[in-house]
Amino acid sequence: MRLKEINQDYRGYINILEGDELGCEEVNISFTKKGFARGGCVHNSNDEYLLVISGEINLICGEALYQLDDGCVVNITKKTPHYYVATKTSLVMEWGATKEEKKEKHKEYREIVDRINRETN
Repeated sequence: MRLKEINQDYRGYINILEGDELGCEEVNISFTKKGFARGGCVHNSNDEYLLVISGEINLICGEALYQLDDGCVVNITKKTPHYYVATKTSLVMEWGATKEEKKEKHKEYREIVDRINRETN
């Protein structure tokens, strides 16, 4: 397995953990500063799993709001649009969706994520 940085910007950074022994294409590990949002996507073929390693987030998943903190794990079922906002600076791990699925954005939720990030920045 290897850890590789794939993005760094004003919100924080995203690394991926890659390796055949994972049982999935990759695991994302995101460091997100307080107040910023990530996601705005929908995965049509696979469930995605999210673990809050540290910090606190509000996960909007379909019509539901989940307040998650250290150690919380959530199964985001396929075809469910989702995004999260870090209510404290947070370290979050996500896995299950393929690289191609991660490119699929939910128009309305992605607009919300972009607006939150513009207003926070």
